[in-house]
Amino acid sequence: MYFIDAASKSINKAGEELCGDHVEYINLVDSKILVLSDGLGSGVKANILATLTSKIAATMLKEGATIEETVDTIVHTLPICRERHLAYSTFTIIRVFNDGRAYIAEFDSPSVFVVKNGERVELKKVKKTINNKQIYESSFTLDKDSLLVAVSDGVIHAGVGHSLALGWQWKNICKFLQEIDKNAESKQVVDAVLDKCREYYENEAGDDATAIAVKIRKQETINLFTGPPKDPDKDYEIIKKILQAEGKVVVCGGTSSSIVARTLGVEMEVDLSTMTVDIPPVGIIKGIELVTEGVITIGKALDIMKDFMSVSMHRKAEKNMQEKNAAAMLATLLIERCDNLNLWVGQAVNPVHQRGNYPMDFQFKMNQIKELASVVENMGKKVNIIYI
Repeated sequence: MYFIDAASKSINKAGEELCGDHVEYINLVDSKILVLSDGLGSGVKANILATLTSKIAATMLKEGATIEETVDTIVHTLPICRERHLAYSTFTIIRVFNDGRAYIAEFDSPSVFVVKNGERVELKKVKKTINNKQIYESSFTLDKDSLLVAVSDGVIHAGVGHSLALGWQWKNICKFLQEIDKNAESKQVVDAVLDKCREYYENEAGDDATAIAVKIRKQETINLFTGPPKDPDKDYEIIKKILQAEGKVVVCGGTSSSIVARTLGVEMEVDLSTMTVDIPPVGIIKGIELVTEGVITIGKALDIMKDFMSVSMHRKAEKNMQEKNAAAMLATLLIERCDNLNLWVGQAVNPVHQRGNYPMDFQFKMNQIKELASVVENMGKKVNIIYI
């Protein structure tokens, strides 16, 4: 079984607050569904059309509907544009299974790109007419050396009216993707594609532009331990269990760090160069991937992760992730190097934290962990909470 590494990113048409493209993700036990839709025109109307289309398609396919049923529902649901008398939205549906099998359905959108080891892979497509709409279906298998990319028209036309008379064009985008490092993650691929779009549009996009990239790879697991166990007599037993679990270990919390260091029989060091005005420094324990303070650092990391998931705040999050502090390191680890997150949550209650005027009591910490789990799950990752 593989982890499906998928990422998407959009650029709004210059002067528009809302993007006329929309990407919907659905995570299932055996697969991941992604739908990219491009609404007619731009701005609010296009955003509504694209959002409706992608949500309908993703939800129906999740519930087991056929492509015929899905397209028919979309056609009969979209509102009619008063100006053009059309209810129009293109779409690309991608479903990738955990074993690498992939299914694509395209309606009036740019053909998807599949690249393997620097070479284009040509897909065999089957045309299907559904409710007078021409749908092209294809099925194939992704492996760890393959890259699947889907884009909206705004990427194909990047540069029109600016640096490129005819736009970037499909064949040139394909060549660009063939030259990308095959070890690049999906996020790096979409960043590269849209950075090139901005360059060709000279930072004045003439159309909404969106890119999706999908790869499969071996799953990476993070075991995040925070808060001392409820029963102090079981500290050693529980820490040994965490250290022996598959994947990397992250420790958040001063007391938690001390317990781990004591269990390993080593001294914890502190990297003062990572300390900021509002974020405590990173600790260093041999054999542990990352050691940080608890509530404050997790809270700051959550802020970065939520910004990362927001279209309007994404670039701010990327900038913050480059900082050398504990919150940035924790957020980057969970965003870029975590597919499965095991949260080992200690239930010991610190009496000091239970005082009426202390803002970060036990319940606050429990709620924060639940929020962390929710944000990570919304990124398409699996989360397991183990209370200890």
